[in-house]
Amino acid sequence: MFKKISLGLIMGLFLAVGFASADDKKPHVLSMMEAAVKHYGDVGQDQAFKDFNQPGEYKNGEFYIMVQSLTDDKIMFHGANAKLVGRNLSGLKDTDGKAFVKELSETAKGAGKGWVSYKWPHPETKKIAQKHSYVSRVGDVMLMIGYYE
Repeated sequence: MFKKISLGLIMGLFLAVGFASADDKKPHVLSMMEAAVKHYGDVGQDQAFKDFNQPGEYKNGEFYIMVQSLTDDKIMFHGANAKLVGRNLSGLKDTDGKAFVKELSETAKGAGKGWVSYKWPHPETKKIAQKHSYVSRVGDVMLMIGYYE
């Protein structure tokens, strides 16, 4: 009987820890965005991009910053894939056919900030996963940070 209780307790703790970390992702993204927007405004674009590229506060596993111009829709900075810098991805669609880059841009140009969900390769597992990105407009650019389910 003790083994059954111990196994049940261990499984329960495992599930609780897993769910707690998933629940913490959304507030983490919002906190990270607040810090990134402030830092971008305080130090300027060039220094912010250097800082956003360093592992730590602005780049950690699945959490990274992307910056896109709202004037020409080109990626200006990408914390997980530098090969995307300079490219216009406004026509990009996810595996379900959702034009998520266009929706991110429209959200930034309209409300100025908000959430957009789509499917995208996880930077660590490389598998397609549901992603939720928060976008925030700063002048003529938008900063984006997301998390994966």
